[in-house]
Amino acid sequence: MDNSSWTRREMLKAAAAIGVAALARNAIGETAQEGALRKPSPTIGIQMGLPPVATGDLDKLFDDLRRRGGVNALFPFIYTYAHVTAGMKAEGFHGGNFAMPHMQYYKDTSLKFEDMRAPDFGDVDVMARIIPVAKKHGMKTFAWILEDHDHVPSASWEPLYEVDFHGRRALAHPAGPCYNNPLYLGFVLGLVEDFTRSYDIDGVMWSSERQGGFFNALGAYAHGSSADPGKATCFCEFCTKKAKALGIDVDRARQGFIALEKYVRDGREKKRPRDGYFVTFFRLLLNYPELLAWENLWEQSREELQMRIFKLVKSIKPGLPVGWHIWHNVSFSPFHRAEMDYGRIAKFSDYIKPVLYNNAAGERIRAFADGVSQNVYGDLSPAKTLELLYHQLNYSESPYEKVMETGLSPDYVMRETRRAVDDVGPGIDVWPGIDIDVPVPKGAGQCTAEGVKQATLAAFKGGATGLILSRNYSEMNPEHLTGAGAALDELGLR
Repeated sequence: MDNSSWTRREMLKAAAAIGVAALARNAIGETAQEGALRKPSPTIGIQMGLPPVATGDLDKLFDDLRRRGGVNALFPFIYTYAHVTAGMKAEGFHGGNFAMPHMQYYKDTSLKFEDMRAPDFGDVDVMARIIPVAKKHGMKTFAWILEDHDHVPSASWEPLYEVDFHGRRALAHPAGPCYNNPLYLGFVLGLVEDFTRSYDIDGVMWSSERQGGFFNALGAYAHGSSADPGKATCFCEFCTKKAKALGIDVDRARQGFIALEKYVRDGREKKRPRDGYFVTFFRLLLNYPELLAWENLWEQSREELQMRIFKLVKSIKPGLPVGWHIWHNVSFSPFHRAEMDYGRIAKFSDYIKPVLYNNAAGERIRAFADGVSQNVYGDLSPAKTLELLYHQLNYSESPYEKVMETGLSPDYVMRETRRAVDDVGPGIDVWPGIDIDVPVPKGAGQCTAEGVKQATLAAFKGGATGLILSRNYSEMNPEHLTGAGAALDELGLR
C-alpha cells in the first residue's frame, strides 16, 4: 500500500469526523451560523535553540510564547552540530543528539553512542524534558532533524561524507554526508526511528540545505561566490556504482566537472570567454550532458532518502506528520527552484516549510546575484543580473542598490506561499518560515514587530495553513514575536 495515499485517505476521514463533531455541537445548542464562523486553529510553530528548553523554566517560557506569538508547536533543534542553530557559543560547543540515542536503532551504521550524543547539558534528555510540559500547555513537539554539514563532527564521521571529482573527501559545506552511503542511510533512518518510537512526538521535520555538485561548482547559492569549484561531489564508490547502473558515463562526468571548474575559475578572474559566459556555459552542457545527469542523480538520491523517512515513520505511527524544511536558496536560484519540484515532493509529504525570510532575503539574493554574475550570468552586471532574476522568479522587488536595506517585501512572502500551495495541491500543509531577527550584515534592514506582522498576514493571504517562526528563538527579540500574534488576532486565528 502506498503510504502517501494512505495518509490522504486518513486526512479525508479526519475531515469527515470533524464534520460529524460539528453536527453534534449544533445538536447541543451551537447554531450552524456559529459553527460556520469558527475558524480552524493553524499550526504556529517556532524553531528553538537548546539552552532555553534544556535549562530554563518551561512553564514560563511556553506561556510567553503563546501569549506573544500564538505559538502552539515547538521545533527544537534536537539534533545539530552547528553552534548557531543550537543557540550556543562556539567555544566549548560539541553538539549532536540532545535527546538520548537508543542504540538498538543504529545497527546499520558505524557510528557509536559517543559519535551521536551531545554532552553539552550532561545527562539531560532535552526531548524528554520538553514533551510533557508542552502537552500541558497544549503545544505539539516536533523532532526537528537538521542535517549538519558545515564541518565533519569527528573522525568517525569522515567515511560517511561525499567525495569530490578529484577523489578527495569533501568534509565541509556545500558538501556533506552522501545519500548513497549505506552507513549514512543507516544513521539517518536509525535516528528517525529512534525519535518516532522512543518519544511521544507530534511530527518529524527533516532538513537538507544542500544541492548537487553541478550547482555548487557554479557557486549558485547565497554567499557561494567563494565556493571551490574543484570540490563538486559526489564520486564515491556508491555514487559511481549507481551512476553506472543508470547508464551514466562516470569518466565523461568527471571530465565535464574538470571543464566546469576551469570555466568558473576563469570567470572569477574576469577572463571573459570569446563567445560570452552564457554561450560557453550552454556549450559545456551540450558537450557534457553528464553534468546535468550527475545533478539529477544527486537530487534523486536525496528524494529516495526522504521517501524512506516518510515510509518508515508511517510504518510505525501512520498518523504522525512528516515534512521538510526547504532551503532558502529556492527563493534565489532558478536552478535550485527547478530541481525542488514541490509537486513531486508532495507525494511523500504531509507538510512543507519553505524558508521565506523576507528581511534577510534582500542581502542573500544580492549575494546570489554577485556570485552567478561571475559565470552563467557574467554577460550582465550584478544589478542587471538581479533584475533578470526578478523576472525569472516572478518578483517585483527593490533594485540592486536598495534591496539589502529594504529586504524583500511581504508580497514576496505571499507569492512564494501561493506558489507552494498551488504546487503541492490539496491535503498537504504549507507552513512558511517567517523571519524574526535572522542575523544580517551591517547596512541591511533590521527586523521589526510590524514587519513580522505584515509577513505573517502575507503568508496567510497566500494560502498558508500555518507558519513557523524562524530561524531561532535564541536570536529573537521577544517583542518582535508580538507581530505574529497581532496578525493572528487581526485574522481571528487565535
